[in-house]
Amino acid sequence: MDQDTLRAMLREAVREVVAEVLQGLMELDREAFCGNKAEGKTATTREGWRPPSAR
Repeated sequence: MDQDTLRAMLREAVREVVAEVLQGLMELDREAFCGNKAEGKTATTREGWRPPSAR
């Protein structure tokens, strides 16, 4: 394989991995938001959403 083909394959692999990771993070964020909403909290309240580093 030539270098251009390898670059294209690597680029596509990176896109796929990034898409999967972002999809997982979005799902976790959605679950956390819905969980807070079920407890009577929302992202707009002080007790609501907090960044992952603050949990």
